[in-house]
Amino acid sequence: MISQLQPNGLPLSRPIDEGRVPSRVTLSLDDGYETVVYVHTPPAESSALPVLYMHGIQSHPGWFIGSAAALAERGHPVFQVTRRGSGENRRDRGHATSARQLLDDVGCACRFILESTAAKSLHLLGVSWGGKLLAAFATHRGRRGVNPASLTMVSPGLAACAGPSVWTKMAIAFCLLTAPRRLFDIPLSDPQLFTDNLTMRGYLRNDRFALHRATARLLFASRELDGMIRRAKDGVLDIPTTLLLAHRDRIINNKRVRRIVQRLTAGRAHVREFPCAHVPEFEEDPQFYHDAIAEGLSRGE
Repeated sequence: MISQLQPNGLPLSRPIDEGRVPSRVTLSLDDGYETVVYVHTPPAESSALPVLYMHGIQSHPGWFIGSAAALAERGHPVFQVTRRGSGENRRDRGHATSARQLLDDVGCACRFILESTAAKSLHLLGVSWGGKLLAAFATHRGRRGVNPASLTMVSPGLAACAGPSVWTKMAIAFCLLTAPRRLFDIPLSDPQLFTDNLTMRGYLRNDRFALHRATARLLFASRELDGMIRRAKDGVLDIPTTLLLAHRDRIINNKRVRRIVQRLTAGRAHVREFPCAHVPEFEEDPQFYHDAIAEGLSRGE
């Protein structure tokens, strides 16, 4: 049998076999905020390391269910963690207080994964804005007692093609002092930015769990992450790092992202670019993407 929706109604970008539907668990973060985690268990016992799989600023685990299931089939326990205020999480919708809070959330998720699997290390896999979040975490991982085995970033939001207008930036800055929870539009409402696949564009248009607005504090936290990465020392990423880019990306600036990642890794990053739009997962046949992320993880095994 094929499952198109999880029991709670989370829309999946692709139907998956009933036997591959992940379990849904609740993770209590350090400050008591409860977030949803989807856990994909390998079909057989394996020594492969677990994976923390982070989605982007607008997306949720349902977008990447196919690749998560594919990695589990290859032996990796995969944990799709829903960022606070996104996806199914209704509390503080579109909000986070700071970059530090977001990084602490990643650290908490990592410890949960390591305790759940009894593994000594884990892989970090992030798409779009989730790739930026994990890059910031990996460059400062010593403060949180986690030693990742590898980092794989897919179309990471390290450098955008376009940003908010000057007036919007001024409004956000003003609201940080006067109304930090005021919501602003996330400028990613057009499904064409994410994919050239018409079927997937329809999925995005009907996705009621996607995040379209964020608070001034979350948008400022995103800028804080940029600053942390910008100030990180050259070569600080000494773990196996894979960068996967989309040649027709209309959201991030691939050239600038390449330069940032190669600086952080002192030129050691493995870089591949595919002839697709921002989300390779949404291609008609994403097998090439599944193979590429599995290959990235293998560099840290």
